[in-house]
Amino acid sequence: MGGWRLGNTINGSQAEYVIVPNAQANLAKIPDDLTDEEVVMCPDIMSTGFSAAERGGVKIGDSVAVFALGPIGLCAVAGGKLSGASLVIGVDSDPRRLEFAKQMGADVVLDFKNQDVVSEIKKLTGGGADVTIEALGQQATFENALRSLRPGGTLSSLGVYSGHLNVPVDAFGAGLSDRTIVTTLCPGGKERMRRLMNVVRAKRFPFRELVTHSFKLEDIEQAYELFGNQRDGVMKVAIRP
Repeated sequence: MGGWRLGNTINGSQAEYVIVPNAQANLAKIPDDLTDEEVVMCPDIMSTGFSAAERGGVKIGDSVAVFALGPIGLCAVAGGKLSGASLVIGVDSDPRRLEFAKQMGADVVLDFKNQDVVSEIKKLTGGGADVTIEALGQQATFENALRSLRPGGTLSSLGVYSGHLNVPVDAFGAGLSDRTIVTTLCPGGKERMRRLMNVVRAKRFPFRELVTHSFKLEDIEQAYELFGNQRDGVMKVAIRP
């Protein structure tokens, strides 16, 4: 039913015990050869990131540009590569995330603070990417993702937008560019988790390294403070009940 519902449309899971609706379909057993830290990304971060490539229809030989390289964007990079993209471009400004994106399958990384990423993507792809992925939820990244598309391309949006989102007429090709905009967020279910855990087991990409810190449930406020202030190289925090 989608992991995003926990904490949004039903009670969340930051507790010692959680009731999961339709558990037979929504829970997946963790195999003995995988650790909690290796698979904790599967229900949300990996599922969301991979869904960007799936909804965007990435095909063999496609060019893909991912805007914003947080944990979800990094998983979108891996998802694009596993889907067959021959060129995956990662866009961010954080040097550590740009470097990590290469480990997740990015062929090229671009720092949007130091270069015109739209122009650079068009040069690298010969006119625009086949699929662009927006993984932040801000007007600027959405707009750059749209402007970086080739005619007939697809913008796959993962962003949760908190304000008004405008689609510039020129970036949309005045409606004549045949571009597609799709959205998705955190597909769930037992079968999807099984498949994502198989991806983790294959060890093609370092998903485990996305979890940089671990806290006990009783120390969750410290975890939020660390993550909220982006200290100590934090990427993602795991909470143990």
